[in-house]
Amino acid sequence: MVFDLDEPPVLLGDNRGANPVEYLLVALSGCLTTSLVAHAAARGIALRGVKSRYEGDIDLRGFLGLSEEVPAGYREIRVFFSIDADLTDGQKEELIRMAQKYSPVYNTVAKPVPVSVLLDRG
Repeated sequence: MVFDLDEPPVLLGDNRGANPVEYLLVALSGCLTTSLVAHAAARGIALRGVKSRYEGDIDLRGFLGLSEEVPAGYREIRVFFSIDADLTDGQKEELIRMAQKYSPVYNTVAKPVPVSVLLDRG
């Protein structure tokens, strides 16, 4: 599997692929949507379609090291689901809660997880 990575021109790239923070949103999207669809299917809920939209606030001053007060990553990520099914809004919201509960990517992003970054001396 090959992933084309690039940055927009403002970050000295050619915009020939998604950048790493965009891939993070893609992973979050895929995992939340997969979790929602799988748990709906397990409960016998027929879905005609699921769409999602993702937004994130990131301040490049943190990434560029221009401000120590600005985080280097997203400050906030917003996820919006549109679910086409014969369900009430409450039932759709319950599916979204289940997606959050069981999505490994969501839980990794939403809750602090220790990450080790080491030199491979191997």
